[in-house]
Amino acid sequence: MNKILILKNDRVGDLFNSLDGINAILVDNPNVKVEIILSHISEKLSFLFDIENITVTILPYHLRIIDKFNLLFKIFNNSFEKIYILSPKNFYYYFSFFCKSKFYAITVLNSNKSRPFNFLLKKLFKYKINNRDNKKINDNIGSLIFNLCSSKKLSLYNNILNHSPHCSSLFKDNIGLFDNFIHIHYKDYIFRKNGWSHSSFFKLLSKLSHKNKIILTSDFGNFEYHKIFLSNFSYLDFSNSVDRINLEQNIHYLHNINTSDLFKLISLSKTVISPHGAMTVMASYLQKKVIDIFDTNININAFREYKPRNNNYKFFIIRPDFDKILLKINNFL
Repeated sequence: MNKILILKNDRVGDLFNSLDGINAILVDNPNVKVEIILSHISEKLSFLFDIENITVTILPYHLRIIDKFNLLFKIFNNSFEKIYILSPKNFYYYFSFFCKSKFYAITVLNSNKSRPFNFLLKKLFKYKINNRDNKKINDNIGSLIFNLCSSKKLSLYNNILNHSPHCSSLFKDNIGLFDNFIHIHYKDYIFRKNGWSHSSFFKLLSKLSHKNKIILTSDFGNFEYHKIFLSNFSYLDFSNSVDRINLEQNIHYLHNINTSDLFKLISLSKTVISPHGAMTVMASYLQKKVIDIFDTNININAFREYKPRNNNYKFFIIRPDFDKILLKINNFL
Protein backbone atom coordinates (compact mmCIF):
# COMPACT_ATOMS: atom_id res chain seq x y z
CA MET A 1 0.00 0.00 0.00
CA ASN A 2 1.24 3.51 -0.85
CA LYS A 3 2.08 5.87 2.01
CA ILE A 4 1.83 9.63 2.48
CA LEU A 5 3.50 11.74 5.15
CA ILE A 6 2.09 15.14 6.20
CA LEU A 7 4.34 17.44 8.25
CA LYS A 8 2.19 19.81 10.29
CA ASN A 9 3.77 20.30 13.71
CA ASP A 10 2.92 23.88 14.58
CA ARG A 11 0.23 25.79 16.46
CA VAL A 12 -3.52 25.18 16.78
CA GLY A 13 -4.56 28.04 14.48
CA ASP A 14 -2.03 26.90 11.88
CA LEU A 15 -3.50 23.40 11.96
CA PHE A 16 -7.02 24.67 11.34
CA ASN A 17 -5.77 26.77 8.44
CA SER A 18 -4.48 23.51 6.93
CA LEU A 19 -7.48 21.25 7.50
CA ASP A 20 -9.19 21.86 4.14
CA GLY A 21 -5.94 20.93 2.42
CA ILE A 22 -5.37 17.85 4.59
CA ASN A 23 -8.97 16.75 4.00
CA ALA A 24 -8.36 17.07 0.24
CA ILE A 25 -5.32 14.80 0.50
CA LEU A 26 -7.33 12.17 2.38
CA VAL A 27 -10.32 12.31 0.00
CA ASP A 28 -8.08 12.10 -3.08
CA ASN A 29 -6.17 9.12 -1.63
CA PRO A 30 -8.87 6.93 -0.04
CA ASN A 31 -6.89 3.66 0.09
CA VAL A 32 -3.53 5.10 1.12
CA LYS A 33 -1.94 4.95 4.56
CA VAL A 34 -1.36 8.50 5.79
CA GLU A 35 0.80 9.56 8.72
CA ILE A 36 0.31 13.08 10.07
CA ILE A 37 2.95 14.73 12.23
CA LEU A 38 1.41 17.15 14.75
CA SER A 39 3.05 19.23 17.45
CA HIS A 40 2.47 18.71 21.16
CA ILE A 41 0.52 22.00 21.04
CA SER A 42 -2.06 20.45 18.70
CA GLU A 43 -2.03 16.96 20.21
CA LYS A 44 -5.49 17.27 21.77
CA LEU A 45 -6.95 17.82 18.29
CA SER A 46 -5.82 14.39 17.15
CA PHE A 47 -9.48 13.30 17.27
CA LEU A 48 -9.95 15.11 13.95
CA PHE A 49 -7.94 12.33 12.30
CA ASP A 50 -9.65 9.37 13.94
CA ILE A 51 -10.18 7.82 10.51
CA GLU A 52 -9.28 4.48 8.96
CA ASN A 53 -5.71 4.31 7.55
CA ILE A 54 -4.68 7.53 9.34
CA THR A 55 -2.06 7.58 12.10
CA VAL A 56 -0.94 10.61 14.10
CA THR A 57 2.54 11.10 15.51
CA ILE A 58 3.29 13.86 18.02
CA LEU A 59 6.56 15.80 17.98
CA PRO A 60 7.65 18.94 19.85
CA TYR A 61 6.92 22.28 18.23
CA HIS A 62 10.65 23.03 18.34
CA LEU A 63 12.37 19.91 17.07
CA ARG A 64 15.29 18.59 19.09
CA ILE A 65 18.28 16.89 17.45
CA ILE A 66 16.90 13.48 18.40
CA ASP A 67 13.52 14.35 16.84
CA LYS A 68 15.21 15.31 13.58
CA PHE A 69 17.17 12.06 13.47
CA ASN A 70 14.07 9.99 14.23
CA LEU A 71 12.11 11.78 11.51
CA LEU A 72 14.88 11.25 8.98
CA PHE A 73 15.02 7.57 9.97
CA LYS A 74 11.23 7.30 9.51
CA ILE A 75 11.46 8.73 5.99
CA PHE A 76 14.33 6.41 5.04
CA ASN A 77 12.47 3.33 6.25
CA ASN A 78 8.92 3.92 5.04
CA SER A 79 9.15 4.67 1.32
CA PHE A 80 6.57 7.45 1.34
CA GLU A 81 5.20 8.11 -2.14
CA LYS A 82 4.37 11.73 -1.24
CA ILE A 83 5.53 14.05 1.53
CA TYR A 84 3.65 17.28 2.26
CA ILE A 85 5.59 20.05 4.01
CA LEU A 86 2.78 22.18 5.42
CA SER A 87 4.91 23.61 8.24
CA PRO A 88 7.71 25.52 6.49
CA LYS A 89 10.58 24.54 8.77
CA ASN A 90 13.96 24.81 7.05
CA PHE A 91 15.04 21.35 8.14
CA TYR A 92 12.16 19.65 6.31
CA TYR A 93 13.20 20.83 2.87
CA TYR A 94 16.53 18.98 3.13
CA PHE A 95 14.66 15.67 3.22
CA SER A 96 14.24 16.02 -0.55
CA PHE A 97 17.98 15.37 -0.92
CA PHE A 98 17.79 11.99 0.77
CA CYS A 99 14.76 10.23 -0.66
CA LYS A 100 12.83 9.82 -3.90
CA SER A 101 9.43 10.84 -2.56
CA LYS A 102 7.45 13.54 -4.34
CA PHE A 103 7.61 16.63 -2.15
CA TYR A 104 4.73 19.10 -1.96
CA ALA A 105 5.57 22.20 0.06
CA ILE A 106 4.55 25.61 1.26
CA THR A 107 7.54 27.91 0.84
CA VAL A 108 8.09 31.39 2.24
CA LEU A 109 9.40 34.41 0.34
CA ASN A 110 10.51 37.12 2.72
CA SER A 111 13.15 39.83 2.45
CA ASN A 112 14.36 38.93 5.95
CA LYS A 113 14.26 35.13 5.84
CA SER A 114 13.06 33.04 2.89
CA ARG A 115 12.50 29.31 3.18
CA PRO A 116 13.98 27.19 1.67
CA PHE A 117 17.15 28.27 -0.11
CA ASN A 118 16.65 28.57 -3.86
CA PHE A 119 18.71 25.48 -4.71
CA LEU A 120 16.26 23.34 -2.70
CA LEU A 121 13.24 24.51 -4.70
CA LYS A 122 14.41 22.34 -7.61
CA LYS A 123 13.95 19.26 -5.44
CA LEU A 124 10.26 19.97 -4.82
CA PHE A 125 7.66 18.29 -7.03
CA LYS A 126 5.13 21.08 -6.37
CA TYR A 127 5.17 24.15 -4.17
CA LYS A 128 3.14 27.24 -3.39
CA ILE A 129 4.86 30.45 -2.34
CA ASN A 130 3.68 32.40 0.68
CA ASN A 131 4.96 35.80 -0.46
CA ARG A 132 5.15 37.94 2.66
CA ASP A 133 6.69 40.87 0.78
CA ASN A 134 3.94 41.38 -1.80
CA LYS A 135 1.12 43.46 -0.33
CA LYS A 136 -1.01 43.04 -3.47
CA ILE A 137 -1.41 39.27 -3.08
CA ASN A 138 -4.68 38.35 -1.40
CA ASP A 139 -4.34 34.57 -1.00
CA ASN A 140 -4.36 33.60 2.64
CA ILE A 141 -2.37 30.67 4.01
CA GLY A 142 -5.42 28.40 4.08
CA SER A 143 -6.03 28.97 0.36
CA LEU A 144 -2.37 28.38 -0.49
CA ILE A 145 -2.30 25.09 1.41
CA PHE A 146 -5.59 23.93 -0.13
CA ASN A 147 -4.38 24.76 -3.64
CA LEU A 148 -1.16 22.85 -2.97
CA CYS A 149 -2.97 19.73 -1.74
CA SER A 150 -6.14 19.58 -3.83
CA SER A 151 -7.12 18.33 -7.27
CA LYS A 152 -10.45 20.18 -7.52
CA LYS A 153 -12.48 23.05 -6.06
CA LEU A 154 -13.18 23.15 -2.33
CA SER A 155 -16.94 22.88 -2.87
CA LEU A 156 -16.47 19.49 -4.57
CA TYR A 157 -14.91 17.86 -1.49
CA ASN A 158 -16.84 16.07 1.23
CA ASN A 159 -15.31 16.75 4.61
CA ILE A 160 -14.36 13.35 6.08
CA LEU A 161 -12.55 14.62 9.19
CA ASN A 162 -13.97 13.61 12.55
CA HIS A 163 -16.02 16.50 13.95
CA SER A 164 -17.50 14.48 16.83
CA PRO A 165 -14.98 14.43 19.68
CA HIS A 166 -15.55 12.63 22.96
CA CYS A 167 -16.89 15.29 25.31
CA SER A 168 -16.63 15.41 29.09
CA SER A 169 -19.50 14.38 31.35
CA LEU A 170 -19.76 17.95 32.64
CA PHE A 171 -20.28 19.24 29.10
CA LYS A 172 -22.76 16.52 28.14
CA ASP A 173 -24.74 16.98 31.36
CA ASN A 174 -25.24 20.65 30.45
CA ILE A 175 -25.79 20.22 26.71
CA GLY A 176 -29.15 22.01 26.97
CA LEU A 177 -27.28 25.18 27.93
CA PHE A 178 -25.57 25.37 24.56
CA ASP A 179 -28.45 26.51 22.41
CA ASN A 180 -28.72 29.78 20.45
CA PHE A 181 -25.74 31.51 22.09
CA ILE A 182 -22.83 33.81 21.34
CA HIS A 183 -19.42 32.50 22.33
CA ILE A 184 -17.04 35.21 23.59
CA HIS A 185 -13.43 34.38 24.35
CA TYR A 186 -11.49 36.67 26.69
CA LYS A 187 -7.74 37.13 26.21
CA ASP A 188 -6.55 39.34 29.05
CA TYR A 189 -3.29 40.45 27.41
CA ILE A 190 -4.98 41.82 24.29
CA PHE A 191 -7.80 43.64 26.05
CA ARG A 192 -5.68 45.16 28.81
CA LYS A 193 -2.91 46.20 26.40
CA ASN A 194 -5.42 48.17 24.34
CA GLY A 195 -7.02 50.09 27.17
CA TRP A 196 -9.83 47.75 28.20
CA SER A 197 -10.19 47.25 31.94
CA HIS A 198 -12.17 44.36 33.40
CA SER A 199 -15.04 46.78 34.03
CA SER A 200 -15.05 47.77 30.34
CA PHE A 201 -15.23 44.13 29.31
CA PHE A 202 -18.01 43.48 31.84
CA LYS A 203 -19.92 46.41 30.37
CA LEU A 204 -19.62 44.85 26.90
CA LEU A 205 -20.89 41.51 28.20
CA SER A 206 -23.79 43.20 29.99
CA LYS A 207 -24.87 45.14 26.89
CA LEU A 208 -24.69 42.09 24.63
CA SER A 209 -26.48 39.84 27.14
CA HIS A 210 -29.63 42.01 27.02
CA LYS A 211 -30.63 40.25 23.80
CA ASN A 212 -28.28 37.25 23.67
CA LYS A 213 -27.21 34.30 25.76
CA ILE A 214 -23.44 34.59 26.30
CA ILE A 215 -21.06 31.67 26.81
CA LEU A 216 -17.74 33.04 28.03
CA THR A 217 -14.36 31.28 27.88
CA SER A 218 -10.83 32.45 28.62
CA ASP A 219 -7.26 31.26 28.25
CA PHE A 220 -6.46 28.04 30.08
CA GLY A 221 -4.67 28.36 33.41
CA ASN A 222 -5.18 30.06 36.76
CA PHE A 223 -5.13 33.83 36.54
CA GLU A 224 -6.45 36.54 38.83
CA TYR A 225 -9.20 37.53 36.43
CA HIS A 226 -10.54 33.96 36.53
CA LYS A 227 -11.57 34.55 40.14
CA ILE A 228 -13.47 37.65 39.03
CA PHE A 229 -15.36 35.67 36.37
CA LEU A 230 -16.12 32.82 38.77
CA SER A 231 -17.49 35.20 41.41
CA ASN A 232 -19.64 37.22 39.00
CA PHE A 233 -21.12 34.70 36.59
CA SER A 234 -22.93 31.40 36.46
CA TYR A 235 -20.22 28.86 35.63
CA LEU A 236 -18.90 25.39 34.88
CA ASP A 237 -15.42 24.65 36.22
CA PHE A 238 -13.96 21.92 34.00
CA SER A 239 -10.73 21.59 35.98
CA ASN A 240 -12.68 20.55 39.10
CA SER A 241 -15.93 19.22 37.53
CA VAL A 242 -17.98 21.86 39.37
CA ASP A 243 -21.42 22.88 38.12
CA ARG A 244 -22.66 26.29 39.28
CA ILE A 245 -25.01 27.05 36.40
CA ASN A 246 -27.89 29.42 37.05
CA LEU A 247 -30.29 29.32 34.12
CA GLU A 248 -31.89 32.60 35.20
CA GLN A 249 -28.69 34.39 34.23
CA ASN A 250 -27.71 35.14 30.63
CA ILE A 251 -23.91 34.99 30.98
CA HIS A 252 -22.26 31.63 31.69
CA TYR A 253 -18.52 31.19 32.17
CA LEU A 254 -16.76 27.94 31.19
CA HIS A 255 -13.56 27.81 33.24
CA ASN A 256 -10.64 25.78 31.83
CA ILE A 257 -12.76 24.03 29.22
CA ASN A 258 -10.85 21.21 27.52
CA THR A 259 -10.09 21.09 23.80
CA SER A 260 -12.71 18.52 22.77
CA ASP A 261 -15.47 20.35 24.63
CA LEU A 262 -14.30 23.66 23.19
CA PHE A 263 -14.47 22.32 19.64
CA LYS A 264 -18.01 21.06 20.27
CA LEU A 265 -18.96 24.37 21.91
CA ILE A 266 -17.85 26.37 18.87
CA SER A 267 -19.64 23.97 16.53
CA LEU A 268 -22.89 24.67 18.45
CA SER A 269 -22.49 28.47 18.63
CA LYS A 270 -24.19 30.97 16.35
CA THR A 271 -21.42 33.59 16.61
CA VAL A 272 -17.86 33.64 17.97
CA ILE A 273 -16.24 36.87 19.20
CA SER A 274 -12.57 36.65 20.13
CA PRO A 275 -9.14 38.22 19.71
CA HIS A 276 -7.51 36.71 16.65
CA GLY A 277 -6.11 33.24 17.24
CA ALA A 278 -7.18 29.62 17.62
CA MET A 279 -10.81 30.51 18.49
CA THR A 280 -11.51 32.61 15.40
CA VAL A 281 -9.65 30.26 13.04
CA MET A 282 -11.46 27.22 14.48
CA ALA A 283 -14.81 29.00 14.20
CA SER A 284 -14.10 30.06 10.62
CA TYR A 285 -13.17 26.49 9.70
CA LEU A 286 -16.58 25.45 11.08
CA GLN A 287 -18.19 28.27 9.02
CA LYS A 288 -19.55 30.15 12.02
CA LYS A 289 -20.25 33.86 12.10
CA VAL A 290 -17.00 35.35 13.42
CA ILE A 291 -15.97 38.71 14.86
CA ASP A 292 -12.17 38.69 14.82
CA ILE A 293 -10.46 41.24 17.08
CA PHE A 294 -6.97 42.26 15.98
CA ASP A 295 -4.28 43.95 18.03
CA THR A 296 -3.37 47.54 17.06
CA ASN A 297 0.11 46.49 15.92
CA ILE A 298 -1.10 43.95 13.33
CA ASN A 299 1.06 43.90 10.20
CA ILE A 300 -0.99 44.24 6.98
CA ASN A 301 0.73 41.24 5.39
CA ALA A 302 0.19 39.14 8.50
CA PHE A 303 -3.48 40.09 8.38
CA ARG A 304 -3.70 39.05 4.73
CA GLU A 305 -1.91 35.78 5.45
CA TYR A 306 -4.08 34.71 8.38
CA LYS A 307 -7.47 36.18 7.46
CA PRO A 308 -9.70 33.09 7.14
CA ARG A 309 -11.91 32.05 4.24
CA ASN A 310 -15.32 32.75 5.71
CA ASN A 311 -18.19 34.74 4.22
CA ASN A 312 -19.65 35.39 7.69
CA TYR A 313 -16.54 37.12 8.91
CA LYS A 314 -15.95 40.59 10.34
CA PHE A 315 -12.77 41.99 11.81
CA PHE A 316 -11.82 45.18 13.57
CA ILE A 317 -8.79 46.64 15.29
CA ILE A 318 -9.37 46.89 19.01
CA ARG A 319 -9.52 50.48 20.33
CA PRO A 320 -10.23 52.00 23.74
CA ASP A 321 -13.46 53.58 22.38
CA PHE A 322 -16.07 51.27 23.91
CA ASP A 323 -19.15 52.71 22.18
CA LYS A 324 -17.67 52.34 18.68
CA ILE A 325 -16.68 48.72 19.36
CA LEU A 326 -20.14 47.89 20.69
CA LEU A 327 -21.78 49.54 17.66
CA LYS A 328 -19.62 47.51 15.25
CA ILE A 329 -20.47 44.27 17.03
CA ASN A 330 -24.21 44.99 17.15
CA ASN A 331 -24.27 45.99 13.48
CA PHE A 332 -22.75 42.62 12.53
CA LEU A 333 -24.93 40.56 14.85
